[in-house]
Amino acid sequence: MRALRNAVLGHGQVEAQPKPEAGLRPLDLRLLPAATAAWGSALAAVHLPWAVGARLGWGLFLAALMLSGVLLLLLRRPVGERGSPGRSWPRHLLLHSVLACLVGAVVAISAAVPQRTADESGWSEAVEGEAPFEVTLRISGDAQLLDRPGFDGEDRLLADVQVHSAQLPGSGSDADEVPDEPDVKLRVAAVLIVSEDQPLVAGQHYQGMVRASATEVGDRATALLFPFEEDGLAALPQDRWAQVTQGFNTLRAATTEHAQHAVGDGPALLPAIVLGDRSQQSPELRDAMLDSGLSHLSAVSGTHLALVVGALLGILRLSRAPRWMTLPVLLIGIVLFVLLVQPKPSVIRAAVMGGIGALAVFAGRGRASFALLCLCVLVLLIYDPWFSTAPAFQLSVAATLGIVLVGQRVKEMLDPWLPGVLSGPLALTASAQLFAVPVLLPLSEGVQTYSVPANLLAGPLLPFVTVLGTAAAVLSTAVPWLSAALLWCSGWAAAGIGQIGRTAAELPRAVAPWPQGWFGLSLVLVYLLAVLILVVLLVRGPAWQITWLHGVVLGAAAGSLGALMLPTTLWMGGGPPDHWRVALCDVGQGDMLVVRTQEAGAVVIDAGQEPEAADDCLRDLGITTVEMLMISHDHRDHYGGAAGVFRGREVEQVLYSASDGWEAADAMEIEDEGIPIIRAELGDAGRLGEDYPASYRVWSAFSHFPNPNDNSLVVQLYLYETTEAPAGSANDPLRLLVTGDLEEELTAALLRQDRLPQEVDLLKVAHHGAANGGLDLLKSREPAVALIGVGEENSYGHPDQSILDALAEVGAVTYRTDLHGTVILSWEGGVLSAARLPN
Repeated sequence: MRALRNAVLGHGQVEAQPKPEAGLRPLDLRLLPAATAAWGSALAAVHLPWAVGARLGWGLFLAALMLSGVLLLLLRRPVGERGSPGRSWPRHLLLHSVLACLVGAVVAISAAVPQRTADESGWSEAVEGEAPFEVTLRISGDAQLLDRPGFDGEDRLLADVQVHSAQLPGSGSDADEVPDEPDVKLRVAAVLIVSEDQPLVAGQHYQGMVRASATEVGDRATALLFPFEEDGLAALPQDRWAQVTQGFNTLRAATTEHAQHAVGDGPALLPAIVLGDRSQQSPELRDAMLDSGLSHLSAVSGTHLALVVGALLGILRLSRAPRWMTLPVLLIGIVLFVLLVQPKPSVIRAAVMGGIGALAVFAGRGRASFALLCLCVLVLLIYDPWFSTAPAFQLSVAATLGIVLVGQRVKEMLDPWLPGVLSGPLALTASAQLFAVPVLLPLSEGVQTYSVPANLLAGPLLPFVTVLGTAAAVLSTAVPWLSAALLWCSGWAAAGIGQIGRTAAELPRAVAPWPQGWFGLSLVLVYLLAVLILVVLLVRGPAWQITWLHGVVLGAAAGSLGALMLPTTLWMGGGPPDHWRVALCDVGQGDMLVVRTQEAGAVVIDAGQEPEAADDCLRDLGITTVEMLMISHDHRDHYGGAAGVFRGREVEQVLYSASDGWEAADAMEIEDEGIPIIRAELGDAGRLGEDYPASYRVWSAFSHFPNPNDNSLVVQLYLYETTEAPAGSANDPLRLLVTGDLEEELTAALLRQDRLPQEVDLLKVAHHGAANGGLDLLKSREPAVALIGVGEENSYGHPDQSILDALAEVGAVTYRTDLHGTVILSWEGGVLSAARLPN
């Protein structure tokens, strides 16, 4: 054996390779180049015009033909002229290049075909036009309630649809008459948005007049469709597929009904985990599942399908079924499961992964996991190239890649220290989370700090929900009492998952923001480098063969990952969400508002009482430029912290209102004589900001009242998402009204004289919520959000209960600094959201 190992290859002998060490499973990387090429081709093709995408596909096909010719020439050479086996890399390189070009061509053409259909049929032109047209479409899945109501204030539903035919403008023989049958047959994806009272049944065909709006380049859906007529869309007679779908819809409805008897969060989570139906979840539960990193459990994924497949395998083995039945039963089970949870793209993705896993189990090729993952990517991207842009697909691939690469090795390292029931789930959770973090960072506001322990605790509960719940769904109409009993039992596990999610979401810094800019990018690069080091060391061999040097490097990499995944903000301090617009600063018993107008610039309204508190809030928000400092009046709890605003920042101008004789520069100790200091006057207005545009108007700025509170600056700010536009437009602004410490009598007089704005979305409640601020403004303007700056356990009794009751009566959401700390409001896509700035 030693002679063989030391033999010279040139003498015609082959060097004997040492036997792979126990437990070492080399990866099958043969399909990796093809999968990478398919993904790159898909990303390019879905963002390109169909003609360019088609040329890309045919170009790759011609390249594959040319490379195939070169490969054939190499293979036809005599064996003696091909060189040694160690120099066979040109043939391998050419073979992989041919395969990569071929799959890239297929994916590019697969993306171009539906785009060409949409263009050549006239669909794209009709979508970009303003004329309504008639469509016949099929609902792909259950409609979902949109978070944001329509312009009329009514709730709306959204559903993915497939358009099968359309009577497009000008396509008929007479533009004034609509033929009985639409004459343009096509198959394009779209999104239908209807009012909440329009019933939409999954699998059903509908027909009617719609208006269309174009979607962004790269979207799977080619249009947003809105019913044109008041009656909406008319349901057509059911075809055979609709009847099949209706049967499964009946099972879904019965399952949801039976789940209502479960405990805790079971009624909401059972339909979500078993059927992928999140409509029963409250916003609070949905946010808790997101913040705890458990939201993936309530969306049907490959994990859910794997559990169902595992249960089927167990039944087959217990029943001693012949081996030839395994593959058909598993595939039939997968098809029925997909129909039960509705064949949406995300479910089809899970089905393909589960199907390939079933083939691997049947063929006994467990070591080919990496190749199977690559094959899964190829199949899915050929089927639907738009998967390449789907975050769920990216997360699924990243998590599976982590499990394939290091999951088994991590388990082997944990086995000596933990029992198998803990080492297995912990290894799977940690390895999946390890690779998912870089994908999650751009998709969320930060890192779910407690995701790993939350998943470790919730993971063992998932099989009880999925397997028992799926069995209950199958029996829901045939044996309803048994179905209800199974769901009641599995509901305890679902309630446990919900409780874990709620508890993790309530822990400090459940979502820790990731640093922005170059520093954040540098941390991502460090993270990826640490992951690479861990992967290399973990897959090289058993843990006990790692040298001391490897141990030092491994410890450093693991320490870096642990620090980054905690994440770094645990010692740096948290930051606000990316697209925040308004901050109510916690400065104790005082007022301070910050309205963002630039990436690191803002308008500051009042500064609280202490300079340190004002400086801390602006530093935490990342504000380095103050376009305008507005001081409402001459009480110290509004201007006393002004020195902190100037500390290390450029303040461009000061606008103030105060009693006669009050000198702003002296009171606020402004030393820079070059800063414009302007006393506000009624009607003053201006525009601010670039990255986050805003405008303002002064509604009141007296100086003669003996009570300084009534001399308060009353100003309304209009916050825009893009550029300034009139109210009622697509860029309708967010309206913030700030009233200083204005008291009840003057407020009532201004209202009688119609000298206060009619529309108010956000209201900074006057005088810290004191009773003398009055109720008239609250009741007449009915703000959606109320902001109260107030000190904790203050001696003034602020805010008064009558103010809080009035805000509750008008439906305002109230945020208080004594209860919530510094409150951050984000305004994006027409949706307002609130968050608490971590301390």
